[in-house]
Amino acid sequence: MRRRTKGGQTMTGREFSIATLLHDSPQATETRLSDAVAVLRSWGMRVGGFVQRRGPLRPDGRHEMYVEDLRDGGRIRLDRYRGPGAVACTLDMEAMAVLSMTLRAHIRARPDILFVNRFGVREAEGGGLREDIAQAVCENIPIVVVVGAAHLQAWRRFIGQNAHVLPSTTRSLLDWARRQVPMGGSGGREYVATAP
Repeated sequence: MRRRTKGGQTMTGREFSIATLLHDSPQATETRLSDAVAVLRSWGMRVGGFVQRRGPLRPDGRHEMYVEDLRDGGRIRLDRYRGPGAVACTLDMEAMAVLSMTLRAHIRARPDILFVNRFGVREAEGGGLREDIAQAVCENIPIVVVVGAAHLQAWRRFIGQNAHVLPSTTRSLLDWARRQVPMGGSGGREYVATAP
């Protein structure tokens, strides 16, 4: 088994409470996560982290990109339109720094379930929210991470045998969450999965 290392760390050595949700389409993923979060809250679970939201179309035909804070409902815009014909990356690095700082505050609050909006190209290259994901995992916080098919291999290299890929349904996500938090957990309620 390998140990965690800085930067290009690999999380192996024991079982971690990690759920990998494959990103198939923006609309389907948003709906699936929103439905799951609503049910988890109705069960009395404390959810933290972020889910990604699409905003209006930009002049270049792409959607603005936001993440929604699951604690207070606030939004952080992650992209920056750089004008017509621009070829530079539109990811706003200042916004990413704010996102990372806020996610660490969520981790310190120790939610029952933590959502991370995406393991994407930055994380696959060793940056982005990679260190924050590692921190949550090492602190034994059950975590749901959305991963695109293009980055699944990098995610598996990072997480190792712990990259438990869930079927792309709300029910599978709820069943996984129910196994992570003892019945009658923070809300003192019985968890019954009813979502499709």
